[in-house]
Amino acid sequence: MDLTDRFPNELWLRVLSHLPSDALRSLSSTRRALHALARPLGFTEFKLYPYPYEYRPPKAQIDDALARLDFWSSSRIAPHVRTCTARYSPQMWQQGSELVEDGAGAPHVLMNAFFERLPTFEKLQRLYTDRIQFTQTGIANLCALPALTHAEFLACTVAAGERIDVEGLGLRVESFITRYDEQMNDLWVSLLSRDTLGKLDLSDLTAVAKPAAQPFPNVHTLTVTELPPRIGDTLAILTKFPGVRTFSSDYRAVLRNLTPPQASSIFPFLEEYTGPYENLHIFVQRSTLTHITLDAGYPFRNLLTELQNVNTLPNITSLTARFTSSAQAAFGRAELDTLFMMFPRLTALQLTIMPDAEEDGGFTPQATALLPTLAASPLLPRTLHSLSLAWDFPFTYGSTDSAQGNDPAPPDSSAIPDFHDMREALVGRCLGLRYIFLDGYHFLFVWWTDEGWEASAQSFDEAEVLRAQHSERKYGPPVLIS
Repeated sequence: MDLTDRFPNELWLRVLSHLPSDALRSLSSTRRALHALARPLGFTEFKLYPYPYEYRPPKAQIDDALARLDFWSSSRIAPHVRTCTARYSPQMWQQGSELVEDGAGAPHVLMNAFFERLPTFEKLQRLYTDRIQFTQTGIANLCALPALTHAEFLACTVAAGERIDVEGLGLRVESFITRYDEQMNDLWVSLLSRDTLGKLDLSDLTAVAKPAAQPFPNVHTLTVTELPPRIGDTLAILTKFPGVRTFSSDYRAVLRNLTPPQASSIFPFLEEYTGPYENLHIFVQRSTLTHITLDAGYPFRNLLTELQNVNTLPNITSLTARFTSSAQAAFGRAELDTLFMMFPRLTALQLTIMPDAEEDGGFTPQATALLPTLAASPLLPRTLHSLSLAWDFPFTYGSTDSAQGNDPAPPDSSAIPDFHDMREALVGRCLGLRYIFLDGYHFLFVWWTDEGWEASAQSFDEAEVLRAQHSERKYGPPVLIS
């Protein structure tokens, strides 16, 4: 009896699913039992590279692409596919292709074949498409995929001359994301299942404002870019998502003069807010709200004005914000203490300080002026688990001289704080602290207990290296977009 006999197939599949494709191919050739388990895992992701609609590739090249589609959509391979990506790739098709000015109106041989064969991918769970034109067949077969849970579309349209009939169709996905395909929004809103949809990221929700559009009671995560200019239309949209827990938007028009019932009808159970501070007044009093991420840099006094009737927000446990600092409105010890007083029970704080170039031009806030006061603040939340404080100086294009841009002068080495003493002081005040990130532009300190990592840099070049290491540890290696 060998290992393949001792362990159930379910356990082997869980282990093997973490291996890269090369390792799976090698492992599948070692013994028959492992081949039966490992080989199908090499076909879980199918990538299709359609030619641009304005191209007319040589027949031989299209035939090769169709043969590859035949293989992946075959009865032997298609049942193993769980993820499919149809990514626009002009580089692959440029050589030998004819550029046709009115090509957008011609049928796309490869995409039409893909749409027809969608039903063969009966266990497909995730679909990503990039700049494709849907046909009636494509929409109908998309809606018929029984296992699809996540759909993500970039800049999609309806093919020229196509009339899409949605009668009897429904897209029963749990997560739906689009980008730059406003022409499709009405179609998507009419197709999306209200029963299954939990996450929606739609650039424009105007179609939802229509009286005929039914609410989305089960959406818990909502991301939106554009909202109508009329407050009435915006209210009509937002109130159709009563179950939202996480809301993200860069919509900057201010919703003012709402009646208490109107304000309370917008996301009554909101837990996480990401967006501009201008509409924070609507949500900040929610007892359920715990996470706030503010999406742009502005003077701290703006936030105080927005929350002028609020003294303390003990329910907020996570705050991410970018504040500008200038000669007229510096972010210093007083602002830091006020922030701690407003948010006394933070467990995660991520602050970025940046120069307000519009006010002062070359003003550059100094990290060394604020850092020593951090651990000494009597209002520092003792509940902190994660602390990040960084100074950001936007790069000035065309300038190689830091004096012409926003770069601060390097501080004297004696002004850089002793990071060991600072860490000891912070941990002494916040017993649950597990992560510290202090980026002073010309110097940097990181302490991360989960990673067993502590490092510091005393110069800009050293700090750049450490920043790259930190980014890879926290977010993974950079992804190259082809």
